[in-house]
Amino acid sequence: MTKKAKKIIVNGKEYLTTEKYLLKALEKLGFDVPHLCFHQDLEPLATCRLCVVEVNGKIVTSCNTIVSEGMKVNTETEEVIEYRRHNLELILSNHALDCDYCYRNLHCDLQKIAERITDKTRYYGKVRKHEIDESSNAIIKDFEKCILCGRCIQVCNKQSVNVFDYVQRGFGTIVSTALDIPISSSPCVGCGQCVIHCPTAALIEKDETQKVIDAINDPEKIVIAQIAPAVRVSIGEELGLKPGKILTKKIVSALKEIGFDKVFDTSLGADFTIMEEASELVERIKNNKILPMFTSCCPSWVNFVEEFYPDLIPNLSTTKSPHEILGALIKTYYAKKTGISAEKIFVVSIMPCTAKKLEVLRPELRVNNLLTIDAVLTTREMGKMLREFGIEIKKLKEQEFDDFMSASSAGQIFGTTGGVMEAALRTASFILTGINDENKIEYKEVRGIKGIKIASYALGDKKLRVGVVNELGNARKIIERIKSGKLKIDFLEVMSCPGGCIGGGGQPLTTNKNIIKQRMKGLYTIDKKSKIRHSHENPILKNIYLEFLESPLSEKAEEILHTKYFKQKQYKI
Repeated sequence: MTKKAKKIIVNGKEYLTTEKYLLKALEKLGFDVPHLCFHQDLEPLATCRLCVVEVNGKIVTSCNTIVSEGMKVNTETEEVIEYRRHNLELILSNHALDCDYCYRNLHCDLQKIAERITDKTRYYGKVRKHEIDESSNAIIKDFEKCILCGRCIQVCNKQSVNVFDYVQRGFGTIVSTALDIPISSSPCVGCGQCVIHCPTAALIEKDETQKVIDAINDPEKIVIAQIAPAVRVSIGEELGLKPGKILTKKIVSALKEIGFDKVFDTSLGADFTIMEEASELVERIKNNKILPMFTSCCPSWVNFVEEFYPDLIPNLSTTKSPHEILGALIKTYYAKKTGISAEKIFVVSIMPCTAKKLEVLRPELRVNNLLTIDAVLTTREMGKMLREFGIEIKKLKEQEFDDFMSASSAGQIFGTTGGVMEAALRTASFILTGINDENKIEYKEVRGIKGIKIASYALGDKKLRVGVVNELGNARKIIERIKSGKLKIDFLEVMSCPGGCIGGGGQPLTTNKNIIKQRMKGLYTIDKKSKIRHSHENPILKNIYLEFLESPLSEKAEEILHTKYFKQKQYKI
């Protein structure tokens, strides 16, 4: 149903708009009204009060003002400008503009607005003091930089994790966890959506760039990078290029310039994930074992199940996530093949995800008592390193990934919601029927950015009912439907972030749906042009099974490529 346009008068001129809220209408009409607390993914709270305008002679916050027919709006009166300046100075009482995180003004909305509407960099009044929380290996909380906008509260509630809320009263109000406990003791699953939505640096990922640089400079270490699929279509945004631009081979060159000894493709790990996960699914179906089976490649989703639905832990596939699988193979198969001691190998995962920083520390993922991944850099951290090293990625020649570790395009679409499901269906169909049906290589019903997708497919004589979910709030909805018996499915893919890994908590700071769609398009372009679109056809994978792992679900594969999950203690005070 088409919305009826309303006439509004802005700065003396008439316009038509179908938007509900005035701020959104003004933005669509080309008016640049400053704001911090408002975010397109969330309901307006009007806490920062920077978006004030004059409506019918009164000063109002435009983010939560409903558009009405004939309303008269002035966006830049002397009184409006003075209101904004005053409100900004109050906000700056808790956030100086000397933050290291605001590298070249890329990441801080507050800094950009301050430079635009006031020449003051600090309000010298009474300030709140609060200790930095570095307890989590994923997310740092520095609420001396918090402006109380409430975005983190809203998005965490949207994810149905509910870690943050306003704590204390009056001037002492802060945003924190329940009882002000450390993040590591809260139910936080590490998804990083709070970081993506924070307009300042009150919430940031734990930076490991110096740890990686130290390893590169250590002559005793062989430093190997692996790149997740989503990074190759998003890193360009950190460097001023268009969203969705495919930079795979230039990333390899850039990492070699920084000093990495080898660069591998996490998509090979994804190919192994598919081989093991698809085999596990077929085995569960044939032997009437626990269904639905849940994917397990998203660590914040795994954390969510362990924290909130421990009774469903048996539904999780035991297959490790792709980067953990590749790390395990590097420190076993690759180390043996090259004669390099596994103790000397330092593996760096470059990921779109903050939860991977938590995942790598899980003791059950160690192989031969070694961490399989030694450091995790987000896409943003990689961008920071490239800028610091003065590397202009556009000027670099393209290089291929190093030997041993190439991948199919099925592994590369893991970066988007529905990609794991589609890749698994391609291989599960082959396992069940023994043939590659080219008419069934694209499962378009599970594609797209929609939060919940349900579909059914005939694989040989089996009918497989599947579900694909992105965002944890949607995951909770579908789990409740499964638990109540209202939904019957065999296989469920869940990714915690909007659009999947391409919208991950470690990605360039935007949640714009059109940008996420461009990243998605980039991955499907890679898939469309690839000569190998099935995980089971990857010759590198076949050779590693032949030489080392024997077969999917073999004893050796179970030892290296599979893991266990555990019930978490909630609110570990």
